[in-house]
Amino acid sequence: MVKKTGCYIIICVIVVMSLMVYPLFAQQKRTTTIKATYYHDRFNNRKTSSGEKFFQKLYTAAHKTLPFNTIVKITNPKTSRSVLVKINDRCRRAGIVDLSKTAAQKIDLLSNGIVNVTLEVMPDDYMLLWSQQESIYAMFDSVEMPKEMQIKYLDSLYNTIANSQIFSINYYVKIATVESENEAQRILYTIPEKYRLNSKSEKIYNENFFDVVIGPFITKEMASVVLSEMRSRYPTSHLIKK
Repeated sequence: MVKKTGCYIIICVIVVMSLMVYPLFAQQKRTTTIKATYYHDRFNNRKTSSGEKFFQKLYTAAHKTLPFNTIVKITNPKTSRSVLVKINDRCRRAGIVDLSKTAAQKIDLLSNGIVNVTLEVMPDDYMLLWSQQESIYAMFDSVEMPKEMQIKYLDSLYNTIANSQIFSINYYVKIATVESENEAQRILYTIPEKYRLNSKSEKIYNENFFDVVIGPFITKEMASVVLSEMRSRYPTSHLIKK
């Protein structure tokens, strides 16, 4: 209980600090109202128009014209809940965004069919936050954060992601240090799929060793959630920051 309370206080502090910072965006955001639906299960594991495979558990979407790899924020105005998705497929009709089930669930769309939502095109800086959403939601569950606080926390990240003063320090989960790149690649292949996009091997400067890491994470709390999971597989895993 003490641990959860401590995490909860830290998150509240982050939210307050973030909301006080004026956002500095790398490019102008574009917002529009659009209808949202979600993929049928029969499309799972099929190839999308971009060449990537579609998986219901990933945060992706289809749109008729937006460029592939564009990060967009989808908001359900009825619940004020938002989610970031990456465009990697095409819709046949204009005025529609087709979400993965995981993305649709996060903004309470699954039981409502086709719903009017707000679509906001985000700067490229948001790719990192998009890749870490699963860790963020795992953190919410670990501290039993109420939905209202979840919304405020996510909004604070959306509004300040481009401010280098907030995110100048990044956290990583180091899985292992090995003697060859081939060995590092073998370890990377064993990392859970939801973290592979955010995993890599790094050659240690002036050494013939390689670090296998997951990250970066923009808060220590997110990294700690992943660390707890990884220690069951890799007992020597630990946090580092840069």
